[in-house]
Amino acid sequence: MKPATRILAFILMLCIVMPPLSGCKNRGNTPDNPGESGVEEQENNQVEEEKKPEAISRLTGLPIDKELANRRPVAIMINNLKKALPQYGIANAGIIFEALAEGGITRLLAVFEDFEKIEKIGTIRSARPYYLDLAQGIDAIYIHLGGSPAAYSEISKRKMDSFDYISGANSGMYWRDKERIRQNGYEHSAFTSGDRIMKRIRDVKMRTEVSDSYKNIFSFGDSVNAEGRVASQITVPFSSYKTGFYKYDKDTEVYLISQYGTAHMDARIGMQLAFKNVFILYINSYVLKGDKEGRLGMDIVGSGNGVYLTRGMAYDIKWKKSAHDAPFKLETPDGNALTILPGDSYIAIVPPSAAVKIEAPESEE
Repeated sequence: MKPATRILAFILMLCIVMPPLSGCKNRGNTPDNPGESGVEEQENNQVEEEKKPEAISRLTGLPIDKELANRRPVAIMINNLKKALPQYGIANAGIIFEALAEGGITRLLAVFEDFEKIEKIGTIRSARPYYLDLAQGIDAIYIHLGGSPAAYSEISKRKMDSFDYISGANSGMYWRDKERIRQNGYEHSAFTSGDRIMKRIRDVKMRTEVSDSYKNIFSFGDSVNAEGRVASQITVPFSSYKTGFYKYDKDTEVYLISQYGTAHMDARIGMQLAFKNVFILYINSYVLKGDKEGRLGMDIVGSGNGVYLTRGMAYDIKWKKSAHDAPFKLETPDGNALTILPGDSYIAIVPPSAAVKIEAPESEE
């Protein structure tokens, strides 16, 4: 082989076995090997592809791990008496429902998709029939500690997937916090955790994937398809005992939740509850006939009016729920499906007579 030929062969070999250099394109500028500008474009496309979410949460419309996308949520009854505060773990909920119970108090139904790593959730309280409607509407596994006679009857009749912590079979799912017993009382001391919940679900082989017949409670989009008004602070009187306050923080674009005249805190993370979306749904409630404890019934299955709050704006809406196991259907005043912004949601259910006050900043009133 001539010297010049040997040199050329050596250069070609280097191009094959070494990374491309400035003077040595890797096998030409083809679709598979696009050259310097093409490599940069491919790398940018790969970064964009890496940023694409694996899946979207049914509850929040936000990116979520693929293995969680079809997981059934759990819906946990949370004590909300003044004496039972602070609560733990609820800031991780994708949705929180708040509704009246007997005597003007409220309870929360905290709904979680990604719950396994939450080491403390509570305190846990008893079931009421209309909370079953809320849980069934999102195909959630319902968790409670005790319940009213009407709630037990409905759980049995509907054959709901649920865990009652009073049952001895489920006793390993919760614990009593000794310090809370001393400070708050025995009935306000029951906590659970995500790993205990998941272990029990697997032990009993309960269905863990969302039913094919389930429809999302929300339609998510980039903007709200309705006319709104400025809403920086909202006062929601549930009863003479409980008033909720929702104040918009424009820096973080969330509503900060307060109750009983102070910030509504999650003691697990030491932070005030903050939600992207807040809903106020006007739903009729009434004392059940013959119930000596004054427990309530609620017309969750039906229709009515409400308000949707997001990004410092309030939108009048309508709601419908066709059956116990159907999700809420939210609409604009003219009957179109309501589009909401992705994010977690706080849903306050109040009587139609509730004197809700929606305020704008003084400069915008």
